[in-house]
Amino acid sequence: MYRLLIKIAWNALPIIALVLLVLWLLGLFPPPTSTVTAGPPVLEAIKHINKQIFIEHYNAVDVTFTEVPNWVGKFGIKQEFIVLIRGRVPAGFDLQQLSEKDVWVSSDGKRVQLTLPSPVIFKDNVFIDFENSRILSQSDTCPNFICEDNLVAYQSQVMPTGRDKLIEFALKNGILEQSAKDGKAYYEQFLKSLGFEEVRVNVNGYGL
Repeated sequence: MYRLLIKIAWNALPIIALVLLVLWLLGLFPPPTSTVTAGPPVLEAIKHINKQIFIEHYNAVDVTFTEVPNWVGKFGIKQEFIVLIRGRVPAGFDLQQLSEKDVWVSSDGKRVQLTLPSPVIFKDNVFIDFENSRILSQSDTCPNFICEDNLVAYQSQVMPTGRDKLIEFALKNGILEQSAKDGKAYYEQFLKSLGFEEVRVNVNGYGL
């Protein structure tokens, strides 16, 4: 009896398989679905942490300001001072440049690749440390009605020049390269914390 039932079941297997195939083709018996994390949620998670500044360089630069009126310069009338300016230059990534095309997630949700934009210096956030900046030397034989007032000259000439020199000094000392390296390491750890098994982070313009 048992042998007969087994034989009947065995002979019915092709028919059952054929029926299931027809149902699947007709959409009546769809295959199981899997949940996959897509790029946009990952992008939003990255922007949500709002980590933009990765490094700051604190430096000191000398700025020389000289004003010699043409028509009285021959009489030795001039204004000159040298200022030591200290300040911080921040650098990192502008996350507003990130888009969905910069994030790739595998179909199984286990792998992710992120391409960061090139690091930049946030010029609007350059900080002048007034407390530790000082005038190194000063010579002023020019009346204020001929030359600029010291305070005006400092604000209009010395400060902008000092900010530019701080930025130039930071660039020469590799602030962008260091930002790229630190940013890559930071986002690798961040993406791993989201549960991805394989993580790759690229920085545009830097072969790290």
